[in-house]
Amino acid sequence: MYLKLRGDITPGTRAEHCRTLSYLAEHFGKQHLISSIKSLDARQFVSWYRERNFRDRTPAAATVNKLIRECRRIFREAVDCQLLRTNPFDGIRQEKVGEIAWQYVSPAHFRALIGACSSLKWRGMITLTYCCGLRLGEVLHLTWADVDFERRLVRVVRKPAGGVTEAWCPKDKDMRIVPLPEDAVNVLTELQMASDEGQAYVVVNGKGPSAGERIKRQNITRDFQAIRKKAGVPKCKFHDLRKSYCTNIAQRTPLHVVQQLAGHADIRTTQRHYLQVQPKMIDTAREAVEEMLKCTA
Repeated sequence: MYLKLRGDITPGTRAEHCRTLSYLAEHFGKQHLISSIKSLDARQFVSWYRERNFRDRTPAAATVNKLIRECRRIFREAVDCQLLRTNPFDGIRQEKVGEIAWQYVSPAHFRALIGACSSLKWRGMITLTYCCGLRLGEVLHLTWADVDFERRLVRVVRKPAGGVTEAWCPKDKDMRIVPLPEDAVNVLTELQMASDEGQAYVVVNGKGPSAGERIKRQNITRDFQAIRKKAGVPKCKFHDLRKSYCTNIAQRTPLHVVQQLAGHADIRTTQRHYLQVQPKMIDTAREAVEEMLKCTA
C-alpha cells in the first residue's frame, strides 16, 4: 500500500523502500499491524538489523543509519494517513560515522581522463559531470529537449512516462538550470551531430543490440576505472567528478549558489560532503590574515 501511495519516488528510491519493507516484514511478520508498532519495537528492530548477518558480515554503521532514515520516511507516511499518532523511529539516534575521503579531480586530471576516452559517449558523460556537476542518473536521463544551446544552459527536469522517454525524477525533485561551460557545449555539439534522427536521449549506446538506446548503469564503474587507469589519474570514483565541480565553483561563487547548481535540498550536504579545501585556498586564507595584520602594524 505504501508504495502505491508514493508514486512520485524514483526507481532507485523505490528499490530501497522495497528492501526496507522486506526487513520490516521479516522482523515483525507480514500480518503485524503497523498501528501496534511502538518506539520500543522500532528500537528492537534496529538492534535486530544491526546484528543481522549478511554474507557473514554485519551491516556497517552507515548502512544502519540509512535503514533508520528509510523507516522514518515510511512511518511518516503512516502518521500522515492517521494510521499512527507518532512516528516510532523519530527518537532513534543515528550512529556517528566518519567522513569518507574522496579524491579531488584537478583540471589537469580531467583533461587526462578526456584524452583516455575511446568513445564520444564517455567524453560526454565525464564532461557533463565534471563541468556541469550533473549526477550520473541526470546524465543518463538527459534529453535533447533539456539542452538550450542558444542560452548555454541545461535543464535537469522530471521526465513523464510515455513516448520515447522513461519515467524519471531528479533526486531532490525540483527542476534546476545549470550553465554550460565551453567544454560542455563543444561535446554536446559533437553528440548532437552524431545522434540519429528522432533520438531523445543525449547519451546512448553506440553499438550492439541496444544501439541507440539510453545507457544503463551496468558496468559504468568498471568502464570508468579502466579510463582512469589509462589516463594515469589517482584512484577516484565517477561521483568524485561531481564533487570536484562543487569544489571548483565554490572558489568563485557563494555557497548558496553552489547548493542550487548542485541540486542539494540542504546546504549542509554541500558543505559536509562536496567541498574540499585546496592548498590554494589555504594560501589565500593565510595571505588575507597577513595583509590584515600588516594594515594594523
